[in-house]
Amino acid sequence: MTDDLKNVIVFTLAGTRSAAELRWVREVISLGFVTSVPTAPPGIAGAFNLRGHVVPVLDIAALARTGHGAAPRQGDSALLVEIDGVSAALRVDKVEEVATLPAADATAVLDGRGRAVPLIDPAALVRQAIADANAVRGDDEDHHAVPTPRDPTTGARVRLAFDGDTTLG
Repeated sequence: MTDDLKNVIVFTLAGTRSAAELRWVREVISLGFVTSVPTAPPGIAGAFNLRGHVVPVLDIAALARTGHGAAPRQGDSALLVEIDGVSAALRVDKVEEVATLPAADATAVLDGRGRAVPLIDPAALVRQAIADANAVRGDDEDHHAVPTPRDPTTGARVRLAFDGDTTLG
C-alpha cells in the first residue's frame, strides 16, 4: 500500500462501487431528457441539453468493455467531466461520498472500512468514446495528408466552402 491520498468521488453503478478522481469531475448533475443517438457507438448512450449545451451521456460499462449499463433517463445522476475541452456526462446510479482516501495501488483506493474501491479513468473513457465515434463515422486522421478543420463543439470535420473562384487573388 502506498501513502498517497487521492481526492475522489465514490459512486455505485449496477451495484458495483467505483471511484473517480475529483480533478476530472466538474459537478454532479441530474440528467435532463436524454435523446438516443441512433448511429452512435454503444459507449454513447445518448445526449441531453445542459444549460443550452448538448452533452453526450456515456455508458461507463460499454466503454470499459464490461457490458452495458441501463439506458439513461431523465432524473438519473451523472458526473459531469471535462477532458481536453470536451464535456461529457458519466451516468451513475448513486453518488455515495466525496472523500480523500488512501491509494491501495494505481487502480484502487481504500474506503473507510479498508475495502478496495476500483478507480475509473474518466479521461480514458472520454477518449475511448471519441475514438469509437470517429471509427463509426469513418473519420480516421491517419488517412488524411492535411488535417481538415473540426467543429469545436462536435469534433466533426468542417467542409471548407468552395466559392468557385479559381484565381489566387
